[in-house]
Amino acid sequence: MQAAKAFLIAGALALGCAGSGADSIDLTKPVTGEAAVNAEKSYKKGVEEMKSSNFLEATRYFEWVKNNFPYSQYSALSELALADMRYDRDDLEGAAKAYEEFVKSHPSHPRSDYAAFRAGLARYKDKASDTFILPPSYEREQTPLKNALDSLNKFLAAYPTSSFAPEARALVIDCRRRLLQHDRYVAEFYWKRKAWNGTGARWMGIGQTYGDLDDGKVRGEAYWRAGEAYRNGGDALAETTALKRLLAQATPADSHRAPAEHRLAEMEKARVPAAALTPPEAKPASAVAPEAPPARKPPEVKPAESGPPEATPGAEKK
Repeated sequence: MQAAKAFLIAGALALGCAGSGADSIDLTKPVTGEAAVNAEKSYKKGVEEMKSSNFLEATRYFEWVKNNFPYSQYSALSELALADMRYDRDDLEGAAKAYEEFVKSHPSHPRSDYAAFRAGLARYKDKASDTFILPPSYEREQTPLKNALDSLNKFLAAYPTSSFAPEARALVIDCRRRLLQHDRYVAEFYWKRKAWNGTGARWMGIGQTYGDLDDGKVRGEAYWRAGEAYRNGGDALAETTALKRLLAQATPADSHRAPAEHRLAEMEKARVPAAALTPPEAKPASAVAPEAPPARKPPEVKPAESGPPEATPGAEKK
């Protein structure tokens, strides 16, 4: 990026100091001579100026070809040359967009694979760098690296047999390793703050996205760490899911497989006795209310008859 700034400053000074002189460069100035009526000569003149690092003069020729010979083969080549100059001047975001526009406008062009690869390469070069005055690159914004990975994957999908494919595959692996390093940093950040759900979710994502790296070792580590986080947070269901995924996806020789099996066995052992004492089909005796005795009916009371009471036998003899 320093080179880009230096170029822009130098260009601004050149234009400012020579703005009214005969040798000043005016990008809108028409091309004259044979180059004005011949796309090939104008394009080649631009290439000469570009090789001599006369970027502004080269830009004038390439833009002339684009605007005056839009259907010439040199028009597309001029577009590509303009993108290359952006790349060489470290205008990486501008270069990536220019390469992508070239591929979009000329998908069947013989050099479309070159442009698609360079789009990804420009975004890769635009990633955060490690300098002593800034935090490590894995602690900073990763958007350029994510964009590079996306661009390179698109290139490989469209041009799997391109001569640039081997280099692109190597860059994809490097991008993924750098993004893994960033995600590990974030997971540890959550762990230190005891944000267990966030830690577990981050490690689960690492296992799903980068699990194949290091011959699959990342997958075992990620799911084990996720299980630890969920255990600390008291989420037995999430812990079980993480450990079972480890056993289902980790390599047979993974060092986390045995501890995962042991932990799941412990969890099952702690859960089974309670289930055995309380089978789902029956309730414990203590939970069944005793049957109430049948209620007694009160004795039936007949209503008293009217009239004098009946004499008691033997009462008259007294």
